[in-house]
Amino acid sequence: MRAILPLLILITSFENLREVKPHVYEIASNQFMLGNEALIEMSDSPLKGKRIGLITNNSGVLSDGRLFMDLLSEHHDLRKIFTPEHGLRGNERNEDYTDEATGAFVVSLYGNKEKPASSDLSDVDVLVYDLQDVSARFYTFVNTLYYCMQAATENDKKIVICDRPIIPDANYVDGFVLEDSYKSFVGLLNVPAAYAMTCGELALLINSEYLDNKCDLEISKMKNYSRDMNYDDLNLYWKTPSPNMYFPSTAVAYLGTCLFEGTNFGEGRGSNNPFEYVGAPYCDGDLLARELNSMNFKGVVFEPITFIPKQIMSWQSKPKYADEVCSGVYMKITDRKVAEPYKVAVAILVLLNKRFSQFQINSNNFIDKLAGTDKLRNMIISGRSYEDIISSYQNDLNDFKKIRKKYLLY
Repeated sequence: MRAILPLLILITSFENLREVKPHVYEIASNQFMLGNEALIEMSDSPLKGKRIGLITNNSGVLSDGRLFMDLLSEHHDLRKIFTPEHGLRGNERNEDYTDEATGAFVVSLYGNKEKPASSDLSDVDVLVYDLQDVSARFYTFVNTLYYCMQAATENDKKIVICDRPIIPDANYVDGFVLEDSYKSFVGLLNVPAAYAMTCGELALLINSEYLDNKCDLEISKMKNYSRDMNYDDLNLYWKTPSPNMYFPSTAVAYLGTCLFEGTNFGEGRGSNNPFEYVGAPYCDGDLLARELNSMNFKGVVFEPITFIPKQIMSWQSKPKYADEVCSGVYMKITDRKVAEPYKVAVAILVLLNKRFSQFQINSNNFIDKLAGTDKLRNMIISGRSYEDIISSYQNDLNDFKKIRKKYLLY
C-alpha cells in the first residue's frame, strides 16, 4: 500500500454550534488518483464500521473501470444505493429495488422523489457521493448532490464527496447565472451554466452558500490533479454517466447545445454524436456551418452534416425528428482549453432565428429553465445580436467568479 498522509485543511471557526468544519483529505502518491481511490487508501477512513449509503450510478468507477459500489459492498457495510436520473446502470430504471450484484437496496432520486427521506437514512450512518458529472448547471446530478447534502444536514449524517475531474476546460465559466424565479430540477443553484468546479468544490460552495456550513462534509480529494490537465490525458475508463453522454467530448458541447432542448432545433439525440451533431429538417447545414465558421470561434470548427435520429433503447421518449433527415452541423471541438461552447450555442440560436422561419422556441418556455432566466429567450425573439446577449451577463458572471474562487481545491 502506498504511503498515506492525511491532511486536514479549510479550518474555519463558526459562531453557530451546529456548524461543522468540512474536512479535505489528501493521499501522498506520485500518480493521479480519483477521489474514490484516495478514500479506499485512507488509513483513517470515515467509512470504517459505518453503515453506508452510496449516491452513484455506473459512472462511479475506479480508474481501471471497476465499479466503486462493488468494492464498497465487498469491504464495507453498504446498506443503500441512491441513484440519480437514468438509474443505477444507465437503463432508466427510476424505481426502488434490491440490487442483485451488491445486495444493497436502491432508492431512486428522480421522478416522484428527488431527495432522500428521513426513513431512507434511518439505517445509514454516512453518505458517500461518487458520480461523474459534466460541470453543467442543467445536468441533474448537480441537484441530486444539493438535495443529498440537504438531507444529510437535516438528519445529522456525514457525507463524503469522492472528487472527480472536470471534463471540459476546468477554467471555463460561462452563461447566465440562474435567477431564483427560474429554479427547477434542471437548475437549483445560482451558478452559471458552465461553472467549472469539481463536485467536491461545488459541495464546498453548497455547504457555505446554501447550508450555513452545517453539513458534516468531507471531501476525498483527487491526488496529483490540476486545472490545467486535459481529461483525456488521465487515461480514465469511460462509463457513460447518462444515456446520451456518449463520449467525454459530448460533455464539452453539452455546455451549450443542451439549450436546444427548449427549441424545435434538434440537439442530436438519436444520432452517433448527441449534442455534437445538431440540426433539423428545415435547416441548411451548409449555410449554418459557413456562417458559424466565419465567426472564428476558438477551439471549434463546424462541419455541415446530415443525420437521421433513431430511437434510443434506454430513452423513454423519441428523439426530435426521429427517422427524419436532419441537416445541421457537427460542432467539432478541436481544443477544449479555448473552446467556448455556451457562446457557440448562443450564436447558433441567433442565426437560427435570423435565417430559418421555421425555427421556434418551445411554447412552454423550457428554455428559460435551462438558461436560468427569460433574458436569453426574449433577446433572441427580439432579434438582439450575439454580442448583445453575451455582454448582458458578464457582470453577473464576474460576481460569480469571485464567489467560486473561494472554494477551488486545485
